[in-house]
Amino acid sequence: MSKHRTSAITAAATLVAVHLVLVTVRHGTQFASLWGNWTGAVSALLAAVVCWSAARSSGSFTRRGWRLVSLSLVLAFLNQFAYTYYFDYLHAPSAALWPSDILVFFWAVPAMMTFFLSPRDPSSGVRWLRVCDFVQVCTLVLALELSLLYIPSRWQSSEPVMFVRTFHVALLFFGVLALAFLVRGLLTPLRTARAFFFRLAAFFFVFGITTNTTRYAIAAGTYQQGTWLDLPWTVSYCLLAAIAAIWADPVPHKPESVEPWSPTMQLLAQFSPLLIPAIVFSLVLRIAQEQFLWSAFLVTVSFAAASARLFVVQSQLLYSSQELQKNLSLLRGITEGTTDSIFVKDLQGRYLMINSAGARLLGRTVEEVIGKDDADLFTPENGREIMAADRKVVDSGKTQTYEEVGISAGVARTYLSTKGPHRDSNGEIIGLLGICRDITDRKRAEEEFRQSQQKLRIHFEHTPLAVVEWDTQLRITEWSPSAERVFGYSRNEVLGRDASFLVPSALREHIDRIGQEILNQEGGTRSTNDNITKDGRTISCEWYNTPLVDESGQVLGVASLVQDVTERVALEERLRQSQKMEAVGRLAGGVAHDFNNLLTVIMGYSQILTDGLPGASRLKDATTQIRSAADRAAGITRQLLAFSRKQVLSPRVIDLNDVMLNLDTMLRRLIGEDVEVLTVPGRDLGAVRADPGQIEQVIMNLALNARDAMPTGGKLTLETENMELDASYASEHEPLQPGRYVMLAVSDTGTGMSPDTQTHIFEPFFTTKEVGKGTGLGLSMVYGIVKQSGGYIWVYSEPDRGSTFKIYLPRVDQPAETVGVEPRPAGVKRGTETILLVEDDAQLRQLTSSVLAHCGYKVLTAGSTEEGLALCRENHRDIRLLVTDVIMPSMNGRQLAEQVKLISPSTRVLYVSGYTSNAIVHYGVLDPGLWFLPKPFSLSALIAKVREVLDAGHDAPQGEHPQ
Repeated sequence: MSKHRTSAITAAATLVAVHLVLVTVRHGTQFASLWGNWTGAVSALLAAVVCWSAARSSGSFTRRGWRLVSLSLVLAFLNQFAYTYYFDYLHAPSAALWPSDILVFFWAVPAMMTFFLSPRDPSSGVRWLRVCDFVQVCTLVLALELSLLYIPSRWQSSEPVMFVRTFHVALLFFGVLALAFLVRGLLTPLRTARAFFFRLAAFFFVFGITTNTTRYAIAAGTYQQGTWLDLPWTVSYCLLAAIAAIWADPVPHKPESVEPWSPTMQLLAQFSPLLIPAIVFSLVLRIAQEQFLWSAFLVTVSFAAASARLFVVQSQLLYSSQELQKNLSLLRGITEGTTDSIFVKDLQGRYLMINSAGARLLGRTVEEVIGKDDADLFTPENGREIMAADRKVVDSGKTQTYEEVGISAGVARTYLSTKGPHRDSNGEIIGLLGICRDITDRKRAEEEFRQSQQKLRIHFEHTPLAVVEWDTQLRITEWSPSAERVFGYSRNEVLGRDASFLVPSALREHIDRIGQEILNQEGGTRSTNDNITKDGRTISCEWYNTPLVDESGQVLGVASLVQDVTERVALEERLRQSQKMEAVGRLAGGVAHDFNNLLTVIMGYSQILTDGLPGASRLKDATTQIRSAADRAAGITRQLLAFSRKQVLSPRVIDLNDVMLNLDTMLRRLIGEDVEVLTVPGRDLGAVRADPGQIEQVIMNLALNARDAMPTGGKLTLETENMELDASYASEHEPLQPGRYVMLAVSDTGTGMSPDTQTHIFEPFFTTKEVGKGTGLGLSMVYGIVKQSGGYIWVYSEPDRGSTFKIYLPRVDQPAETVGVEPRPAGVKRGTETILLVEDDAQLRQLTSSVLAHCGYKVLTAGSTEEGLALCRENHRDIRLLVTDVIMPSMNGRQLAEQVKLISPSTRVLYVSGYTSNAIVHYGVLDPGLWFLPKPFSLSALIAKVREVLDAGHDAPQGEHPQ
């Protein structure tokens, strides 16, 4: 509640309290009467001020109403003031005519004028009809008072009787007035007016009770001054002050409309005030002898006001008639001056009126159209469709705009029609009004434009580019939805702003310089820079800028197409990293291939030397060291092959929980007591297809790395879990594909890694350990095994926050196999079969040939595939086994074997290689039906594998257990 309203209510309550104290303390005294009357007068004045204040904060209708009520209360204050002066100061006789007697009913006249208010009245200006009505009501009330109450002879002859009569008249007057306000409120359709009249009805009801209670006491001769009967006068005025103080125009849920009056009500409203002079004349005849001047004045004023009202009404009618003639002429000029068809139809669809343009559109004259319907003017079927649409408009009672096709004389044309119901003065629908425009040519152009716009819109809505337009001050004038998606700002947030909020502070001068270059048409049409989004993220964007130049060459602004290339930049970085890893892998694989040949020779000859030396020979220790060094070198080549994904795997369907739990005891021994090892196997874990030995190697390497990262102890956690990776996760972890995976996570609480270190950890020979403490091949081997197994690996780490390696292997819907131990050959078996050996490395060829010959085999050696084929053709009846390198010039081992099979189908093949290729291995898995021996190999392994292949049955699954 506002301060003014609170003050008004407080003042009203104070006046009531003061009057209550007066009556209580000085009951029945002249003092209580005098100051009680003054309190009532001040209450009326307070109510007048509050009502005027309520008018200032009200709408047009209630503003006028509260002002009239305020004027009535000013008259009530004057009435109370005059009564106090004559009653309490002059003690004038009641039979005399006091000034307050004139105002006893007259003060309510301004409030009564609210009956005549209408929402249709203008909100400003002088309303002469209302002035005439006010004068008429004033004369009527004065005539009523003088004729019924203030006849001097009757007061002199029978004062008690006149007091009783005054009571009856007041009871009837204020009762009728309260009832009239109540009925007026019930009849009005406006919520605001209804609330206003109900409040006035309540006030006059209370005031009627107040005044008539006092008048009854006076008539009964029991009235005493300064008693409780004086208090209700103050209460009634303070009640109206409180009503006005809390007044607020009700807010309608929808705009209130005023229904037009019927012609009968309009005539009654216009001419009913003319009856007032007759009523006034009949009333003043009763007092003409005693109050002749008053009678003549009232009759004259009443008839003058009625005449003035007639004059105003006649002037308004004349003005309206002239305006109507002007409007008719204007309407005729409009209908005939437009190229649109304007027409009126009756309810049967017959034309009552049509302009010349409409007749021309139909190819007829106005006379030929009047009286006909659309079925007569268009084709019958088309005409019935138009008439059906017209009936829908009439039935709806609302104006509608739509397109329709009219076919006349074999020509179809499209019209834009606006049609609505035609109503008479009572609001009854008597026909149809319509305006039609021929838009055939426009529709054709619109269709062409629509198709063009549709193509442009489809391109605009589906392009990932944001569109931004700038004025010559480089302030944003247009901001597309794509721009909202890229930068996060809505259109309203950016219009009128410069580019400073989109770029880092360090780039603002550079951006301003580019903007000036574009405006000067000196360059800057394309740029790539960092931008800042609404949520504070930094993104990389490519800007394609074009100056907007009009026909005169003046630059109007700049149009920019913006592409968010943040993901592309990240992908390019990942691609570069992947390409680097691939290149390093190819290099490592190539080195390992050549190195494996050398290691096989070294290991073979060292074994021959060791076997040929006496047990007490001093050289035996030297040969043992040579073999040990060769074994360590072979380990390095295996790690390089693992990284380059060139090793041969023996994948099986396994349960990672089994692998992890089998290593638990060994890990605890290797890690040490100062590191807590926690294994968390996943529930209902799915199976994966992988080489169990290689997975064990992955876990061991990651665990040992974690131990080295926790020199003072810590916690190592190994856990597994089923994962469903969606497209959103995959897009952030290229090149991972969405799907079902089994996750193996190895976490530690160690020193962690910086972002720069994380970008290099999978590179061969990269290590953060001291010199001599590591080869830098452990994590690269892990990377190679995971990738070759079809999985993915990511590292999550922060300095001093530990590290987590997460491996995702594809899940398979097959039961896991039990991992067993392969049997080893018991001893060396000799043979006498003929073997064809094809190896391009001379030293390795010599070593292998001598070993096999030593074991009793007949060996045919070839240094190339061409030489091997020649030997095969010469000895195809004797050859039982082909031992061939896989990677050789001109022809690989698989192709050589196929040629040998054509010559000697029964010959078996053993592939030997230190570097796999797609010749016999796909995705690291040996093709079924093949035997394979990886380099570097020991002589015993070679002899055992040769014997295994020769002794295998014809139905044996070849290559089932490659070594």
